Amino acid sequence: MSTTRLLLLGAVRIFQPVHGYLLRRELLSWQVEDWGHVNPGSIYSGLRTLAKHGLLAEEPGEPVAYRLTADGEVEFQRLLALALREHAPGEPSRLLAGLCFMTMLPRAEVREALRARALVLEAMISGSTAMVRSIEHTRMAPASTVELSSVIGHWLGGELAWVREVCGRLDEGHYRFAGDPGAPDLPVDGVWPPAVLAAPDGA
Repeated sequence: MSTTRLLLLGAVRIFQPVHGYLLRRELLSWQVEDWGHVNPGSIYSGLRTLAKHGLLAEEPGEPVAYRLTADGEVEFQRLLALALREHAPGEPSRLLAGLCFMTMLPRAEVREALRARALVLEAMISGSTAMVRSIEHTRMAPASTVELSSVIGHWLGGELAWVREVCGRLDEGHYRFAGDPGAPDLPVDGVWPPAVLAAPDGA
């Protein structure tokens, strides 16, 4: 799965119709260079590629603006669900990109995707523990390789702890998801809404 593809489709979906310069400025404000390994120059070529593949439509003008096509919407939804649901060892940017757009899905769908992710993480932690025991008992690998499984187990455990925490926040009402009153959240004068909205006066 392409993290860059998800980022571009999701950002276009928020700001459409949008030209490349605005999109580049917005994505760089999310620090995608650091965690998504997105080269600023690749944003323009990525938009052109997505348009060539029928996932974006170009609107005439100078500069050219982009909108999601029907196929682009399907692809965005698919990539977003996968990013939240599937653990990708060695590719944390997938999850990080998914978190940028998770509120575009219904709250229950996000909660279910994260629950499925937690089950996978639990199984992987169990497998890591079993591998440690196997190395210790069979001695078919250098003893120090037990530390490989140990550190992997700690990485997985840290992610599992976070999944449980974020699920708790979702259950407490953090963020506005598709279908919630007032959704979707969009920036106003470049400022995004807070995670938890203040209750109306008298509420």
